[in-house]
Amino acid sequence: MMSGLYPSAYWAGQAAVDIAFYFIIVTLMMGSLFAFHYGVYFYIEKFLAVIFCLIGYVPAVVLFTYVVSFTSKKVNNTQEFWSFIFSLMTLVSIITINITFFIGNNLITTILHDLFSIFIPTYPLIGCLICFIKISWKSTPSHENHDNSWDRLLVSVISPYVHCAVLLCLLRYLEMKNGGKSLRRDPFFSARTKDTKVLRFSEVSSGEDEDVQAERAKVREMMTSESCSETPPILINNLLKEYDEKRTFLGRKIKKFATKNISFCVRKGEILGLLGPNGAGKSTLINILAGDTEPSAGQVFMGDNLLGGHRENNAIKFVGYCPQVNSLWPEITLEEHLEIYSTIKGMSQSETKEVITRISNALDLTEHLKKPAKKLSAGMKRKLCFALSILGNPQIMLLDEPSTGMDPRAKQQMWKVMRAAFRSREQAAILTTHYIEEADAVCDRVAILVSGQLRCIGTVQHLKSKFGSGYYLEMKLKKMDEIEKELLHKKILHIFPNAIQQESFSTLLSYKIPKENVQTLAHCFLKLEEAKHAFKIEEYSFSQSTLEQVFVELTKEQQEEDGSFGTLNSRLCWERMQEDRVLF
Repeated sequence: MMSGLYPSAYWAGQAAVDIAFYFIIVTLMMGSLFAFHYGVYFYIEKFLAVIFCLIGYVPAVVLFTYVVSFTSKKVNNTQEFWSFIFSLMTLVSIITINITFFIGNNLITTILHDLFSIFIPTYPLIGCLICFIKISWKSTPSHENHDNSWDRLLVSVISPYVHCAVLLCLLRYLEMKNGGKSLRRDPFFSARTKDTKVLRFSEVSSGEDEDVQAERAKVREMMTSESCSETPPILINNLLKEYDEKRTFLGRKIKKFATKNISFCVRKGEILGLLGPNGAGKSTLINILAGDTEPSAGQVFMGDNLLGGHRENNAIKFVGYCPQVNSLWPEITLEEHLEIYSTIKGMSQSETKEVITRISNALDLTEHLKKPAKKLSAGMKRKLCFALSILGNPQIMLLDEPSTGMDPRAKQQMWKVMRAAFRSREQAAILTTHYIEEADAVCDRVAILVSGQLRCIGTVQHLKSKFGSGYYLEMKLKKMDEIEKELLHKKILHIFPNAIQQESFSTLLSYKIPKENVQTLAHCFLKLEEAKHAFKIEEYSFSQSTLEQVFVELTKEQQEEDGSFGTLNSRLCWERMQEDRVLF
């Protein structure tokens, strides 16, 4: 639906294929039944009644299958369970009707037949065939009265069409209630015209970083000001996702917050990178934007659309969406995937061929175009999902860890394509990633999420200057005993009094050096060279803090929160780091 496909078009296309195949299968089964069922006298009008029943029975069973598919989110479980239920219902109804018929109780037979025809969509054709055979038996046409059988035949013929009407309305209701969000108003499944619940707004926690506060104020101003010169394609205001309470092993009830009052905007021509450890809320945020998850509070604007709101605007026909899980058809080839999505996004046949050629060359997919998706490697599947998301030049792109499983060369190709797609400066994208180099190479701004909270936001250089204000010393050691390590540690503290030890291994020591301890680089290197010759230091590096080190520092907050150590302020304070020093 994020690709611009109408729900009604999806169900109609699926039904066209399923009904055609099922009609062929049932017709062949009935043909073999009549071909080998000797002793049956054919009444033309009764045979036409069976055909008329067949025409309504096939779409009724297909619609019934679509309706029951909403009972489970896992396709395999649904197929196995309902295949067994369908077979069981059909078998029980046939045995029951035949037993009552041979007993000779026409009243009970008629009642059961009518009930089965009305309430079991898989029964009417079988009941119609049973009635047809009973009233068409050669030895009985002129000797018995078959008024009851004729009435039962009429019920079996009419009931499939009633089922079609009821099941179609039920399918529409279930799609509107449980189906995915559609960016455009569907002519049949007009779910977006209904009134939705008003989402509450929760209180904003204190102690936020000043950049996060400035971003929140900017979002609030854009929402309240009518004279805003440019509306950002993506705007998120106080977004909160709260899961139900769960009990810990100690019996204490806790609430899980996937996102906590997140506010930011993505401007045209901008790629915003979302960084954070596992469980920080990145995928939940993307799923809310894609309409797969309902937020507990807050608002989401995409273009001129308010997801779940009352306004209807077709400015955005589709969104480029690359989910974290590969949503591919296993039996369909890579090229067929591209053709299907190109058609969905309204591209002509000539445009589709040209676009497939360009994307295949840019992402090195040419050799794999004829391979089914199930035979593609993990990295190639991610390439395909990314290629599907950029088809049609979407105004908004949601990329949830698109480079996972790719080799370095494939990542470089994807980054190059991504930057080329944003040359028009009319698109906006959100990219979630674990790779610092990816955020540094592609993103215009970076936001770091920790425990569902937005801890900082800004350009890469801004975050380096703000949170990485200092230097990083890393030393590779030869074999040293504990006494020598302690002496080396004291030497480093003598050179840099406020140095904070970050890591300590058998052959590796790392320190974070505050900027005020560095008088001049020449003086630092002079003292470090003296320490190198005095101690068993094989080599060392002295550099400015990187974005990766800033990211690691911030993610330590989530590790401590998960360990029930409480929450920390958004700024990395040297005073706290001093208390956490490890002394040998």
